[in-house]
Amino acid sequence: MNTNQEVEMGKLFFEDGIPGFSHLQFFQLIQEEENPLYLIQSIEEKDVSFWVVNPFIFFPSYEFELSTITKEALRIDDKSPVAVFSIVTLRGNNQVTVNLKAPIVINLSNRMGRQVILQEDTYLIRQPLIGQQATEDK
Repeated sequence: MNTNQEVEMGKLFFEDGIPGFSHLQFFQLIQEEENPLYLIQSIEEKDVSFWVVNPFIFFPSYEFELSTITKEALRIDDKSPVAVFSIVTLRGNNQVTVNLKAPIVINLSNRMGRQVILQEDTYLIRQPLIGQQATEDK
C-alpha cells in the first residue's frame, strides 16, 4: 500500500456499508485544514461519522495485501490510486487507539470504499496511536 496518499475530499460509496452500518452507503470525506484527522461522515444519517487517520504516518512499517475479492469489489487494478485509513477511537484516560486490524480502503479513481478485516493476526483492533509501535496481537 502507498504511504504517500493524496486524497481529494468529497463523496465516497461503500457498496456494503461499514460493519455495523450496512444500511448506509454514501459518506463524505472531510479534512479540516492540515490536521492528520479526517472525518468520514454519512450523507444519509448525519449523526453517523468516524474519525480516521492515514495509518502510515504513525506506523511506517504497517503493511498488508488486499485479497482478490476486495480488489474486485473495489475495482482496483495495478494502476488504481488507493488510500488507506484507520478508524480512531478515544477511550478512557485520554487514550487514543486506532484499528489496524480493519483498515478502510478507498479506490480513489471511482471513490469506492470498503472496511477490510485482515485475516492475519498481525495487527491490533485497539492499537495505541501514540507511544507504541504496531505490534502483533498475541
